[in-house]
Amino acid sequence: MPDTKDENNNRKTKVIDNKEIEKRRETKSSQRTRIIIISVAAAAVIFLIVFFVAGGYEKLLDMFGVERDVSVTPTITLVEAEINGTVVIAGNGGTTIVYDEHGVTGYGADGKWKWNEKCSVNNPKVTDCGDFAVIADVGGTAAYAFDKTGVVWKYGRDNTIKSVFGKGKYICVIHDEKEYLSAVTVYEYEKKTSSLKELFTRKFSSHYMITGAISNDGKQMVLSGVLSDNGEANGIITFVRMSDGEIFSSEILKNNVYVKVEYADNNSVFAANSDSVKVLYKSMSVSSGGDRVQELWSRGNLQNGIIDVALVAGKQCVVSIGNDGAEKTVVKGFDTAGKELFNIEVAGNVIGMDSADDAFVVFTESHIYLYNNKGKLIGEVEAGFKIECASCIDGCHVSVCGDKKLLTASFE
Repeated sequence: MPDTKDENNNRKTKVIDNKEIEKRRETKSSQRTRIIIISVAAAAVIFLIVFFVAGGYEKLLDMFGVERDVSVTPTITLVEAEINGTVVIAGNGGTTIVYDEHGVTGYGADGKWKWNEKCSVNNPKVTDCGDFAVIADVGGTAAYAFDKTGVVWKYGRDNTIKSVFGKGKYICVIHDEKEYLSAVTVYEYEKKTSSLKELFTRKFSSHYMITGAISNDGKQMVLSGVLSDNGEANGIITFVRMSDGEIFSSEILKNNVYVKVEYADNNSVFAANSDSVKVLYKSMSVSSGGDRVQELWSRGNLQNGIIDVALVAGKQCVVSIGNDGAEKTVVKGFDTAGKELFNIEVAGNVIGMDSADDAFVVFTESHIYLYNNKGKLIGEVEAGFKIECASCIDGCHVSVCGDKKLLTASFE
C-alpha cells in the first residue's frame, strides 16, 4: 500500500485571499438586491393594475378633493312621438313625464311609451315634489300628480291656484282667498286612498304669496311673496310651522321679491330672483342666535342677471348668470355656508336648468350639458333642433323637448 502521509504532503492547498472573499460576498449581495427589487417592482405593477381597475385612483383623488374629468359619451334616443301644443317636462324614477295636447304621457329611459293620462290645463307649470311631479294649472283650479307608474292623485277646488309645491307626504297649494290677498292650504297625501287630506289653511291679509317649499324633515314651510304695507310693496320671506300653521319668523326684503325658494337638507333656504341669490336660516326655537341671512351673489351694476337656479344633492345651489344673446354663461355653485364651490363657463346663452340626485343639466337652445355636483362636465349633447325645455330624469338621464320632438340622453 502507498504511504498516505506522503500523498497528503504532496497535495497543494488553495488559499483565497480576503479581497476575493469580499468580492464574492458583494456579488451575492448584489444578486439578492436585484432579486428583491425585481420582486417589489413586479408586486407594485400588479398592485397598480388592480388599483386602477378597481377605481382606486378615482377614490384617492376624491379623498384628497382633487377634481378629475368624468366626461362620458352619451347614448341618444329619439323618441317615436310627436309633441304638440304647450309642453312641460319632468322626470320621476327614470320616467320622462311630458304634458302636451295629448295629456300627460310617461316614457321610459329607453324612450319607450309607458302610459298616458288624458287631461287638459290652460297654463301648465310643473313642480318636483319628491315622490311625484305635479302639473298644475296656474290661474286655474286643477292639478295632477304623477310618478313613474302614472297618475297618483288629482286636485280640484274652487279657488284659483297660484303655485303648488310639496315634499314627502305634504302638498301645499297657494291660492286666492276671498277678503285676503292670498292663502296656502296644506294637505297630507294618503297613499291608500290616493287622496289629499286637508290639514290647515293659513290666510294672509297683507302678503301676496307666490311660491314656497317644505323642509326635508317636514317640520317647517317657507313662503315668498310681496308684502303690502302703507302703500309700499316689498319682498317678504315667511317661515311657518307645519304642526299648527303659525308663523315663527319673517324676513322683509326691500324692493326685492324672491320668486324661487328651495330648502337644503340642513333647513337652510336658498332664495333667488333675477338680481340676487341669498341663503337664509331661521330657527324654530325661541332663541334666534343661529339665524342668518347671507347674500351669495348680486347683480349690482352688472348687465348679467340670474337666469335660473337649481338645488343639487340637497346641499348646494347652482346659479346660471348671463343675458340674452350672450356668447357664454357663467354657472356658479354655492353651499349653505356661502362658500363658492365652483365657477364654470358654458358656451352660448343658457335658457334653463334642472337637477336630479347629484347631477344638474344646463341647456341652451341647441345643447345640453350635464355636470356633477363638483362642477365637472359629465357629457354634452347637441339636440339637432331648437330646445324648448329639458329635465333630469335621474342622475344620468336627461330628456329634451323642442320642434315637436323628444329625445333622451343616457350618460351611463
